[in-house]
Amino acid sequence: MDSIKLALIAAFLKEFKRLAVAGSVDIFVDRAEYKDAFIELGISKMIAFQELLFLSIENYCSGPEPDKDRPGSIWEFGKNIEGKEVYIKLKIAEIGGTKYAKCISFHKAKFSQCYPFKQ
Repeated sequence: MDSIKLALIAAFLKEFKRLAVAGSVDIFVDRAEYKDAFIELGISKMIAFQELLFLSIENYCSGPEPDKDRPGSIWEFGKNIEGKEVYIKLKIAEIGGTKYAKCISFHKAKFSQCYPFKQ
C-alpha cells in the first residue's frame, strides 16, 4: 500500500512542478494572506516558488482529498523554512481543458504537522 501511495505522491509532485515551471499564470491563489506570510517568513514570492519546486515525498502530509469549492483534489505538504514549519496546500486545477499548478495555502503552520514518509 505504501508503495502505491508513494508513487501517487511522486506523480503529483512531478506534474505539479512541470506545470508550475511551464505555467503562464501565477501559481499562488490571489490572497492578501500570502503577502503577510512571506513577510513573516522573511522570504519573497520567488523564494516561496522555489521552495515549492523542492518539495519531496518527505514533505507530504495528506491527500489527495476532494476540493470542497471547485473540481479537483487537494494535497497538503509541510516544510521547514527559515526555522518555521510552513503549511502548504497544492492543487492541479483544470480550466477549459488546460491544467494549472495552484498553491492554495502557504503560511506558517497553525498546528504541528504529520509527515508519514519523513525519514
